[in-house]
Amino acid sequence: MNAEPTLAAMRLGSPLQKVAMGMVIVVLFAYFPARPSPDWQHYDALADPVGWLLVVLGMVPLARADDAFATSRWLAVLAGAVSIPMWFPQLNHRLDASGEWFASLPQIVFCLLLSREIGLLGAAQTPRDHYAAKRFGLLVWGFGLVAVLPVVTLGGGVDQLAGPTQLVSLLVSVLFIYSLFRVHRREWLGGPGPLEIHPARKAAP
Repeated sequence: MNAEPTLAAMRLGSPLQKVAMGMVIVVLFAYFPARPSPDWQHYDALADPVGWLLVVLGMVPLARADDAFATSRWLAVLAGAVSIPMWFPQLNHRLDASGEWFASLPQIVFCLLLSREIGLLGAAQTPRDHYAAKRFGLLVWGFGLVAVLPVVTLGGGVDQLAGPTQLVSLLVSVLFIYSLFRVHRREWLGGPGPLEIHPARKAAP
């Protein structure tokens, strides 16, 4: 067995590892300056466009490994394009809650579709990848809830759901990122395969 492709994949990172690392940047934030004037004029040091660039860099080889990921790859490109103007406070502070929800839709749909694609492919493996099928199948419902809850909260005027909606969105996003890291080495997802740890060889006497 030739170990060179595996070693190269480990050095460069697997496709889903890049996606997961990019999503960490997208989900987290680090605003500066500490005391902006006016108060809306703050920037995110963890710039979403940088995160989406990493996501796209992961989605390209993932779609190359299996064309089932072609649609989610283009959704990642769309979400990245939307994130560029949204990084500037001069624009994003003008959006109300409905506008912010609408701008977040490409990200939500990308996560939902990628979860669906991974879940379906996991179920189709021989033997079936139960973890990937169940976990990402659950995430599909989670992101569906993330997409619908703001509609109920904003459209129905149910202000009491604002806090739970944000909490659900954060929890689902964290579970998504964690799950991507858990499965990133799967060969059917373009990964290098299981991590094999060999005991150190003793020097000959």
